[in-house]
Amino acid sequence: MTAFAGIVALGEAPIPSRWVETIQTVVAGLASARHAHIRKTSRAVFAHASQPSFSREGTLFAATIRLDNHTEIAAVGGASENAGDAECIRRIFERYGDTGIAKLLGAFAFAHWEEGAATLTLARDCIGERALFYHASDGFVFFATDLAVLLALPNVPRLLDERMLANFLALNHRERETTFYRGIVRVPSRTVVRITPGGTEQRHYWSPDVNPVPPFVRDEDYVSRARELFDQAVARSLRAAASPAIFLSGGFDSSAIAATAARLGVAEITGYTGLAPDDLDRPARPGWHLDERSKVEALARLYPSMRIVFVTPRGAHLRQSDSARFFPIRPIPQRGVANLGWFAQIEDVVAGNGHSVVLQGGLGNLTISWDGRFLLSHLLHQGSLFRLITAVREIAQTTHQSPLRVIAREAVRPLLPQALQRFLSRLRGFPLDDVSAFSLLRREIVDELDLRRQWHEQGFDPAYRIRGTSAQLRAHQIFDQLQLSRDVGGMDVDRGGIERRDPYSDRELIEFCLSVPETLFQRDGIKRWFARQVFADRLPPEILNENRRGEQAPNWFESLSARKPIIVEELERLQSSRLASRLIDLPRLKHLIDEWPKDVREAESRAREYRLGLDRAIHVGQFIRWVEGGNA
Repeated sequence: MTAFAGIVALGEAPIPSRWVETIQTVVAGLASARHAHIRKTSRAVFAHASQPSFSREGTLFAATIRLDNHTEIAAVGGASENAGDAECIRRIFERYGDTGIAKLLGAFAFAHWEEGAATLTLARDCIGERALFYHASDGFVFFATDLAVLLALPNVPRLLDERMLANFLALNHRERETTFYRGIVRVPSRTVVRITPGGTEQRHYWSPDVNPVPPFVRDEDYVSRARELFDQAVARSLRAAASPAIFLSGGFDSSAIAATAARLGVAEITGYTGLAPDDLDRPARPGWHLDERSKVEALARLYPSMRIVFVTPRGAHLRQSDSARFFPIRPIPQRGVANLGWFAQIEDVVAGNGHSVVLQGGLGNLTISWDGRFLLSHLLHQGSLFRLITAVREIAQTTHQSPLRVIAREAVRPLLPQALQRFLSRLRGFPLDDVSAFSLLRREIVDELDLRRQWHEQGFDPAYRIRGTSAQLRAHQIFDQLQLSRDVGGMDVDRGGIERRDPYSDRELIEFCLSVPETLFQRDGIKRWFARQVFADRLPPEILNENRRGEQAPNWFESLSARKPIIVEELERLQSSRLASRLIDLPRLKHLIDEWPKDVREAESRAREYRLGLDRAIHVGQFIRWVEGGNA
């Protein structure tokens, strides 16, 4: 456990002794921490749940970190080979500043206080695998890697930001520093924040190249380099991971991780695969499949050293149904409540078997196994008309759509400016900025908060139409979007829980994948063509030749129905909350409860209303009531 927190006095007033006692108590009480190490200067106090903190005359430093390029950073920063990760970060930052931070590969968040310059520096890794928040008021700055710790510190308010909650209900996840609490600011991924008596400065210390020069000419060179970098990324993610586990599906991404770990000679590795219940009475959606078992078993036959554990989640998990337990640990609403219960039940088995590190392939779809959806717009932009016509014919044959429709959707539309896309949608009679199909956000609040203007400025499109270039879209989603989901993972690590590691988040691998031509990701009408070539040396045909995708939480309606009594009771409670009533369309919520689907097949036909709209609205309502109850 490496959680830390701190208080800095920017003015003349000293830090009260009772505040020091509070921060020590709160950090020590986090999860299994028994003691908080305190480091102080005359104007600052740092509390750390473990030892990697540092102090010298006028300087304090604390970090939570997994450094993937330790040897390189130690050498550049002038640290000894035996120095810990935190010491390496401190040295390279003090020597090179932001340039030094940009050299760091891995997961980290750190705080550095320099008393002589009265400067507090807060920084976070490029992916946001560690969390860090702060609140500044009345001449003091309070910061912590865990929101629950920060909220427990003196003078830190628990006031909700209704605009942030409205955007969350609308599925607009383009926030960066804004959190659900007014006055509490997130340090976003790939960002350094400097706070002085003169103000706050925030900037990116590193940015991806979204217009890279192609590094190779031959396809086989791209495939060879991808394999080399992926092997390196998996090896890095296995560092200091005794008996690692893998969230394993029958898809490319997690299967390739498991296969690579086995090829690297990991003696003990266990894959945990969620299976749909045998009595699930519905077919898979078009383009998707429900059966993970056959593919995972085919993988296990290739690698006999791999152990497979199948888990069939049933009903609801306490994280979904018991808000009194959930929010004190994770004091923010969760994205994807249905998936939360599915994975929580698998995590319980993983934790029960003693694993502390679990590998996953969350960013695979944005890196090696990108589907090449910008192929046609790329060819049109390049003026490669012959290749464009050929590709259109191949895609039309594969998808059974007309060539004109394929050209309009995949070649022309991504290149159109947002204003023109909106104009054409209006001509075709499609509603603009309408989130009602998947959200219970009150329509009136969209106007009252002027949300449409914000959505336009941020580039949020409720219809999720693609535009721009492949590298631009993927870089944004990899490094910047969904900051709140990054927060959850970072806080879980600092609480001493299971640490999730994603080899596809390796920055060197990401930078290479952003340079791979779009023509490699989709070819001959086949999406994910590049991944099929890269992983052909390690995956069985049952996985390589699959064009469908596996469904997550296929029993979502079973989980939701198990919580129906709680949902009915919660609706009554929400009516007494001014903020919940203001944001959530409670009459529509009641109507959906009254029209509850009679079976899973009917529920699937209304999945957006119930799985996204109703489930998220109830969850957000529970969060609002929890905060209001705490404030009371």
